[in-house]
Amino acid sequence: MECKTLLEILGETPACHDTCSAAYTPSYRDDSIFKGCLIAHVALTLIEMQRMAFCFKVPLYKIFTASRVEKDIKQTEDDFWDILLTTSFLHDVGKLTDQYVSYIYVSETYNLYKKPMDRHITAEKRVKHHQISAIIARKTLRKIFDDHIALKTAYAILFHHEAIDWKTVEQSVLLSSYLQVALSPLSRFSYNISCDRLSSFKRNLCKILDQIRQKNIITRLQCSFLIKTLNCTVYELMHNQGVTLNADQDLNAEKIREPKYIMPSLALYRFIYLADNRAASARSEYWSRLVQQMDWNELDDIAQQIQKCLTRRYYYIGLAAIPKELF
Repeated sequence: MECKTLLEILGETPACHDTCSAAYTPSYRDDSIFKGCLIAHVALTLIEMQRMAFCFKVPLYKIFTASRVEKDIKQTEDDFWDILLTTSFLHDVGKLTDQYVSYIYVSETYNLYKKPMDRHITAEKRVKHHQISAIIARKTLRKIFDDHIALKTAYAILFHHEAIDWKTVEQSVLLSSYLQVALSPLSRFSYNISCDRLSSFKRNLCKILDQIRQKNIITRLQCSFLIKTLNCTVYELMHNQGVTLNADQDLNAEKIREPKYIMPSLALYRFIYLADNRAASARSEYWSRLVQQMDWNELDDIAQQIQKCLTRRYYYIGLAAIPKELF
């Protein structure tokens, strides 16, 4: 459905159709079964960000450049927006890891996918993809731009799946803070990643970015900047695999409580959260099935059923899949 929504927006078949790698780059899990296409989700998130640019471009620029450090950097609102657009694919790069995808290696050749992917994941293989995404985002953006901006953006990406960590807090008698989970000094992890999966992700996403540019959704300069960031991201993902990562250290946890970091991070987090979930709403069958499971004959119980559904898996419905005629 994500690819179908992308097709409807572009008015033509997505450019990656002939080299589709959706089965090996899924975008979400539904009852432990992988579904969707991460490339389509990334593209839809980018499109949603551009759709909301007129509302958020100026406020986010002002919030991010409020400190003296950023004031010294001569960036226009449009230049700064190009930087924030990179969060459209940085926010979910942790989903490219072997631990998240959990599929069968077959060979080191480009066409390695000769056996069906194991689309059922075991608990011990699960990783917090938003932590990996945040760390890789910081490593990427501080090389391209500035570590102050990189760190604020990394925090925002870390927060955009805060519901996952809050669930851990709620179920624990020892934890009392979201940050204790998200930036725990005791939380250490590593990942592995397939060169072939990264190559197909990069190749197909570049095709889609160029197609989006041709549709004038993004400018030529924005497309070039996004591809540059994508290349750096792929490099960081490859060269940090097997390395023990520590969110507390890699994300400078002591700075998160400083207003100059937390305020812009929270502002950008809410924006990423909105764009991400508007894009995710393209999974219409996903949402329809959930709604159909409700027992609408028991009106007094509907609110409890919806609340149970939300707290169990933290579902959120956005606007991307709603027909334009209904707006």
